[in-house]
Amino acid sequence: MPVSDSHVEHPPAVDHQPLRVAIKNIGCKLNLYESEALRSGFSRAGFDMVGFEEEADVYVVNTCTVTGAGDADSRRAVRTARRTGEEAIVVATGCYAQRRPGELSDAGANLIVANGEKTQLVEAVQRRIQGSPDLNLNPMSPPKTEKFLQIDGMVEGGRTRGTLQIQDGCDEHCTYCIIPQVRGVSVSRPVQEILTQARAMVEAGYVELALTGVHTGSFGHDRHGTDSSPTELVDLLAQLEGVDGLRRIRLNSVEPNFVTDELIGFAAHSSHLCRHYHIPLQSGDDTVLRRMGRRYDRQHYADRIQRLADTVPGACIGADVMVGFPGETEAQFENTHELLDSLPMSYLHVFSYSLRQGTPAERLPDHAPRAVKSTRARRLIEWSQTRRLAFHRSHVGQQVEVLIEETRRSDGSGLAVGRTDNYVQVLIEDGGGVEDPRVQAHQLVNVKIREAREQFAFGSLSTPMTGTIPAVPLTGVETGSAEHPGEHAIGVHDDVQAVASS
Repeated sequence: MPVSDSHVEHPPAVDHQPLRVAIKNIGCKLNLYESEALRSGFSRAGFDMVGFEEEADVYVVNTCTVTGAGDADSRRAVRTARRTGEEAIVVATGCYAQRRPGELSDAGANLIVANGEKTQLVEAVQRRIQGSPDLNLNPMSPPKTEKFLQIDGMVEGGRTRGTLQIQDGCDEHCTYCIIPQVRGVSVSRPVQEILTQARAMVEAGYVELALTGVHTGSFGHDRHGTDSSPTELVDLLAQLEGVDGLRRIRLNSVEPNFVTDELIGFAAHSSHLCRHYHIPLQSGDDTVLRRMGRRYDRQHYADRIQRLADTVPGACIGADVMVGFPGETEAQFENTHELLDSLPMSYLHVFSYSLRQGTPAERLPDHAPRAVKSTRARRLIEWSQTRRLAFHRSHVGQQVEVLIEETRRSDGSGLAVGRTDNYVQVLIEDGGGVEDPRVQAHQLVNVKIREAREQFAFGSLSTPMTGTIPAVPLTGVETGSAEHPGEHAIGVHDDVQAVASS
């Protein structure tokens, strides 16, 4: 965990001004959680947070290595930090730092912190600033999470929807995926630790918490092995429902073979669990799934999706789909397309296979040309756009509950921005002027949907559902990666692979 306040030595100030820290996040939602937790730890230790493009005393790049694009984005961020702050401490952490620390040192990082040592990052920076002996950190140490980064309250500059890590690591070992090598084995966070953080975040003002991890659905399985109860995750969800003031619980991603009857049954009756389910598919062809090392077939996937849709009306169901896996034929791609056509999906993340050195898929024959991958990706992206538009249109005329994320869009339109529990982004006319919003961030309101487009819906404010909570400034952790342009964004991803944490 970040160094507690009782053990933090505040950094030396320059001209009585606190030292400045800038954090750049590359990659997945788990990385985003960790970046916000580091931001919280630095703030608690007395540092000022600034934008990554600004001059700072410390730059932290939380790197990604799930694809070649993630590697390139990570190196670019480190080089940018070094150019902006020639005398600054530039810290590289995260999955690329775990896998190729020397490449990030060559790019300009002068402090490398491995994934398993992230909880010591703030203290390591403090020691470097104070001239104290460095911690005994080893960038080449085998990854295993023994302590989890913690967020104790509202993250200044963080997102309106809070994120809570419940798990790390993965035991699946899909043949295309590098993540088990850089995140280690699956480790579940202690339940009481999760509940304590949830209570602190809700007390600070969050009304929605998204549960995240590398393999969220496997929560609890590491504690009991093959005898693990299929209700481990369900039991946690039930306990989180008991946290006073928490209105929404969101699951970021669950693998198909962990979408159990117990989880679906809980979702059918829960007053808190958001009707948004991201269930990676990767391929709709059984031969390709076996070569990928995926532990289900197309019929099992179809059964889980259909049962979920039948049980939870209005559910938004999305999937990761990978195209161009080595050896994928045109007929096998068409099997994926056919399966998707038969299912009540709302959107896709479409990824092109990206070769990762050290994975079994690297050795497979018949790697597809970029042009073939791009053509297949474009077809599925267009399919996804059509499905998302249809899903949004199904809400026209309905009154929905929306969590306000921004009181005004930055385009000067005078519209507020929020999101429904089933993940429809809504632009809202609230009756106020451009400089006089009638809503605040973290507020739940009723909205009548009037119009729908592919990326969002339009609506008008009705009756507020809860009291207001002061908005938090939206400056803070910078995010970005070629393979993750935005949450559930739809676009061409030519050098991207999908993992559970995305």
